[in-house]
Amino acid sequence: MLKSILHEIMGTGGREAHLPRSLEQFRGEKNVLIVFADAEDDRPIVQDELLRKSQMRLIEDDIEVFTIAGGGAFSMFEDGKDLDADELRDELQGPLSGEFGLVLVGTDGEVKLRSSQPMSVEEIRRAADIRSPHH
Repeated sequence: MLKSILHEIMGTGGREAHLPRSLEQFRGEKNVLIVFADAEDDRPIVQDELLRKSQMRLIEDDIEVFTIAGGGAFSMFEDGKDLDADELRDELQGPLSGEFGLVLVGTDGEVKLRSSQPMSVEEIRRAADIRSPHH
């Protein structure tokens, strides 16, 4: 019992992340990268630069990118999808408000990658199991 209480408090284990309703529209079609960019440091800026440098590759690889900041969810590709920032943070067990983090949800609806540090597009592609056509 103490172990399960600790898991609940610590946020490790306990319950599995559920696919938020707003991400159901991507199941079977696209990977979705959610960047929690509320941190008071340079990690959100670094991550944004890494993603923008490879924006065409993300589009080609069917990876949708959303940034959660200031209580809103914003699409990198301006497609106007309506996502609920609070639901995403809660259901994907995202970082606390004010913290940086990213979560990659695969086309199967499962979390493929979780990080508290910026990640390169290559690392994100590997986690999504996207094979490079150049190899």
